[in-house]
Amino acid sequence: MTKETETKVDKVIETAKDTVETKEIEMAANKIAATKIKEMFSDNEAITLAEAAAQNNEIVFEVEGTTYRVRKTTYQEKQDANHWRMKKYIEFLKDKDCLLEKDLRLLYKERGIDVTKLEKEIEELSSQQQILLFDLGKAIKENKQKNELNKYKEEISNILSSIQGLSLEKQQLLEFSLENRVIMEVYSFMIWKISEKKVGDKWESIWSTYEDFLNTTPNEVLRQVTKNGAVLITEEMTLQNGLAI
Repeated sequence: MTKETETKVDKVIETAKDTVETKEIEMAANKIAATKIKEMFSDNEAITLAEAAAQNNEIVFEVEGTTYRVRKTTYQEKQDANHWRMKKYIEFLKDKDCLLEKDLRLLYKERGIDVTKLEKEIEELSSQQQILLFDLGKAIKENKQKNELNKYKEEISNILSSIQGLSLEKQQLLEFSLENRVIMEVYSFMIWKISEKKVGDKWESIWSTYEDFLNTTPNEVLRQVTKNGAVLITEEMTLQNGLAI
């Protein structure tokens, strides 16, 4: 190898080292920024629960000295839920008083309520939120002052609040569509399946049958499994692109 070739090789190696080091620094900075953002929004209970669910595949809680949990579904439970979904869909489809979502949207439009426009507003706000989150991460990496970071947090929180308000409005408008009724049935069925209590060293189902679950008088255990179970199920459904569970 000639001297000139050796020099070129050395330059390539040095450039590669610099590139690797730069990428490692960038990755570390991104990780720190992501952690900081989570800390800034740690007072948001939904975000905290979703984070716990993603890390542990379960959410554990205690009521009056008894330990309970909701966990992610097994493959067989997904199959059972999918069978239940098809059964309820056909059942509701036979009911002439049950409107499909597309028919309900048309009915609302005739009354001057545009659900599609509402969805576009939610999408636009979500895009704004993502841009602000990116800018916040960048500001954290650049060690910007706390008051500047708090401005980003306030803007993001306001947008999140608007998204939640519009999403709730949309949910209420489409609440009685056939598709939404099926989703609620599946959520209820899956929450029953994944709710357990600790007995000794073992986890056992809280309710022996689905009917027992449906007939439970509202109490703190039911409130907790419903809230926490919805977080887990929503995450699973999102990862699997909808209700084809």
